[in-house]
Amino acid sequence: MDRRARFACIACRRLKRKCPKELPSCSLCVRLEKRCEYPPRARNLHENTSHESTSSESSNRETDVQLLGDPSTELHLAFRKGAVPGRGDIYAFPAMYFLDSEVCIKPLSSDSAQPVIPTPPSNGLSSEVLTVCEKYFSTIHQWLPILSKKRVRQHIAENGSAPDCPSHLLFLCMKLVSELLPSEIPARANKTYMQVLETLLRVENSRLPCLQLLQSVILISIYEIGHAIYPAAYLRVGHASRLCIMMGFHDRKHATQLFKDTITWTAREEERRAWWAVFCLDRITSHGINGLTLSTPEPSPGELLPCAESPWNEGGVGFNEPIFAASFSNNTSLGSFANVCQAAHVLGRVLRHRSDLHNSSVDLSFRIAEARQLHQILASLSTHLSDVSQGSPSIGGSTSVSLALCFSARLMLYDIYACNEKYSTDHGRSSEEAEMQREAVSGIFEVVEYIWQLVRQILDSSHPDGEDGLGTLSPILCYCLYAAAGESEWLLLEQENSSGGIWLRDIVKLLRLIGERWQVAGIYLSEIYTWPGYQSSVRL
Repeated sequence: MDRRARFACIACRRLKRKCPKELPSCSLCVRLEKRCEYPPRARNLHENTSHESTSSESSNRETDVQLLGDPSTELHLAFRKGAVPGRGDIYAFPAMYFLDSEVCIKPLSSDSAQPVIPTPPSNGLSSEVLTVCEKYFSTIHQWLPILSKKRVRQHIAENGSAPDCPSHLLFLCMKLVSELLPSEIPARANKTYMQVLETLLRVENSRLPCLQLLQSVILISIYEIGHAIYPAAYLRVGHASRLCIMMGFHDRKHATQLFKDTITWTAREEERRAWWAVFCLDRITSHGINGLTLSTPEPSPGELLPCAESPWNEGGVGFNEPIFAASFSNNTSLGSFANVCQAAHVLGRVLRHRSDLHNSSVDLSFRIAEARQLHQILASLSTHLSDVSQGSPSIGGSTSVSLALCFSARLMLYDIYACNEKYSTDHGRSSEEAEMQREAVSGIFEVVEYIWQLVRQILDSSHPDGEDGLGTLSPILCYCLYAAAGESEWLLLEQENSSGGIWLRDIVKLLRLIGERWQVAGIYLSEIYTWPGYQSSVRL
């Protein structure tokens, strides 16, 4: 005979959840390790079951419904008066996710923000959508492969017509980053950019958070980084970081997950790539300014890298390798975007090392040991990425981005220890610092030459007359080129007949080429043109 209580336990009634009413403790309280108590009137249901009629049982169920709220959901949500909540409505967001995450466990579907009203089936994508998708996947996707081709087309075809739909926002963002912006138009005044910001506001105020919203914010930040729209770019990356952390993408094993587990590998890989993109952009926006706190945490143990590009682009199933490995390998299953993530991870460690320079609590010997370790890691990573680039059919795309991030990290590290005038104490330079200085100075010459070789490869393989060729050039390259230009100018001023003049002229040439697509390159160039060393290189 079934032993169940007549009424819900006190904990379930307080938390507005459906109580299974088992005795002596309900399974929900047992699973959540909460104390389970029934009110005095809640005795064993079996004591009265045989004596109650069907109408009495119905009456008891109605009483339970009144006590527990709507039994069709585990989360009893209060909506604003006059609102008409739906499956994707923002008013359906479970506040208990933040107030008590133990109660709210993976309550949402990752696609739950789509329109409530079903849209009629489409006979196919419009010509505009097809053009934008083709343009996006032939340009931006080459160095930022975070979108699944088949899922994007599916979402736009099914839901893209609604003005406040996340899929419509994502389509506008794809259009924003893939279209060529005329040089005479300020990036902030771009009509598409203004339309995207307005749509973003509508979606955030009317729809539940979802993966398409996160992907849209990432693409907006790319536009703002590429056209040097600051501080909006920095704040936008922080926005994307908060979305990732809220969704639990940063730690699948220990962080509370906002979404239910996806049922396909492609959907899970798309979430992973979105997280890694935010991780990389967080470090990229902290390149040129010291002391900023990173908004994304370090990868958790066991974190997997994105799969290789071939299965991802073809819509297949790929293999994911862990970020933490004993050594770098030339395993062909590691894709170019995974290499970008590796380089960004080490770059983040260098950024933290730079921020700790004036931290008196960090022992000098420990700091120097860490610097030498970072030097060795970056040297190994440079060798690995150079070997990968030699076997790559094209030096553009993610391959050049990973090299640029690695070289930027090396120059940043070497700049800390190469200067003779910087001392850690009032008593002069320690022997450990002197040794590190020698490695830093030689490392600067080595890295700048590597960057120049990368510049020549890109220039020799680029087609200036093709707009798509410009689209495959990432604005993320610009900081690396700017840093190398500064070192080349220093070398030219020290040794007029050195290779610095050739390096500087080629770097400027590539920045001009990138500047035809991304306005951030022009801002770097305007600064380089003021350098006395650049004027000398022009006369050579």
